[in-house]
Amino acid sequence: MSVISYQKLSKGELTQLLDIAREAIRGHLSNGEIKAPQLDLYSKKLLEPAACFVTLEVNGELQGCLGTIAAHSPLVLEVHNKARASAYQDHRFMPLTKDQLDKLTIEVSVLSEPERLEVNSEQELLDYLADNKVGVILTKNHKQALFLPQVWEKLPKPIDFIRQLKVKAGWNAAYWSADMVVSTFTVSSIKGKYF
Repeated sequence: MSVISYQKLSKGELTQLLDIAREAIRGHLSNGEIKAPQLDLYSKKLLEPAACFVTLEVNGELQGCLGTIAAHSPLVLEVHNKARASAYQDHRFMPLTKDQLDKLTIEVSVLSEPERLEVNSEQELLDYLADNKVGVILTKNHKQALFLPQVWEKLPKPIDFIRQLKVKAGWNAAYWSADMVVSTFTVSSIKGKYF
């Protein structure tokens, strides 16, 4: 499946994606029927398969973040599904409540296709990241972890960024293996308040 060229998404298209995420959360909380986006309302670009993440914060603290690195379905449906999952199915957090909505911010990130980065050591990776604040995926055997580029705001030093990413995957912070697969990506994102 082809992945949309996220750079070509306009601010208007990103705003539509943010609105889809809001509606997915609103529909779940209303106890009504949760309706998927009506596909004929969107441009061809937003109907192409794309990978995305939806991140939720309440009072600036993470409340949920789920997504995919592989494009499986139209972007509008991915955003809808990931918004609901981030709000109610991220097992790290209690499900979102109505009381949290006035302090809720939603961020939708559309990912570029990940590209493998050939590095011979962890130090080579750290040197690369000193000049390239990109999203990173570490993979070895059946373990994998991903940080969006936005994580650089909280972990600005490459060594801290990579150590925390390794811990997220279930490795020791000091762990490194010669057969670690490193992939990088960029995002096009939009962030806004729920209300």
